[in-house]
Amino acid sequence: MQELVQLAEGCGYLPGGVNAGVVWAPDGRAVAVDTGGDREAGRNLLRAVQARGLRLVAVVNTHSHADHYGGNDYLLRQVPHLEVWAPVFEEAVLRNPYLEPFYLYGARPPEALQNKWLMAKPSAVHHVYPTGDGELQVAGLMLRVHRADGHATRQAAVGFGPVCYAADSFFGPEVLEKYEVPFTHDVAGQLDTLERLRGWPYEWFVPGHGAPVGRPDLARVLDANVRAVRQATERVRRAVGSGATADEVVHRVAEQLRLPPTNPSTYFLLRATVMAHLTYLLEAGQLSWVLDRGALRWLPAAD
Repeated sequence: MQELVQLAEGCGYLPGGVNAGVVWAPDGRAVAVDTGGDREAGRNLLRAVQARGLRLVAVVNTHSHADHYGGNDYLLRQVPHLEVWAPVFEEAVLRNPYLEPFYLYGARPPEALQNKWLMAKPSAVHHVYPTGDGELQVAGLMLRVHRADGHATRQAAVGFGPVCYAADSFFGPEVLEKYEVPFTHDVAGQLDTLERLRGWPYEWFVPGHGAPVGRPDLARVLDANVRAVRQATERVRRAVGSGATADEVVHRVAEQLRLPPTNPSTYFLLRATVMAHLTYLLEAGQLSWVLDRGALRWLPAAD
């Protein structure tokens, strides 16, 4: 059985494909920060919390991607009176998971996209919290919330004591090495979050994917994330070439990757990310778009 890794007094996390944070009070009340992607992740989290003699009383979800709240359903069935907190806007997806494959596809998604990777089981949401920087009292524990937009529309990072549960505001170096074009919803928002994160007052930063990062290594890891975002933007700009449709851009980016998409889910995640970079370049004045005989084409901006 996996065990909680303690980082500081009252602060730990359960390592996994998605890290689940756990903070607790001296009397054993515990709050989880995200729950992993499915029933098994939820079960592992509950077992690890109980093995440490803690009592899970609440879950704080940082955003609405299925791999971060998929364990909620199991926990809600197993823990009486468990309270779920979710960010404003994001909470709609927890209640209605169909929205995630819907917004990636843009219409009713085919059955192949209605899978656990993009559509977790619905979760009750008892409290909706704002993602602006501030304090949040959950089950008697005072947490700190930081706006962490970019990877998701209204993502939050959650702090307790000297530990920041940063969700997908940044990725560990090993994750960046594997995924050359990290998923983003808003490129400008992602870059802004990476810059502001440097000033957050913590000793440890736990990303949603990858090993915790100590304060001495934070700048190096954040710099690597900025480079990955910038390189992805450049990939998209080059893929536009002298002009291309969005699908042509996606294909040109994909064929350059060491691990191109291998199924519809990874394809549409890449496509959404490419669209985010196209928007960024359009709003930066580096690209333009035009309707050409019924086809929307992206073009380099005129000098």
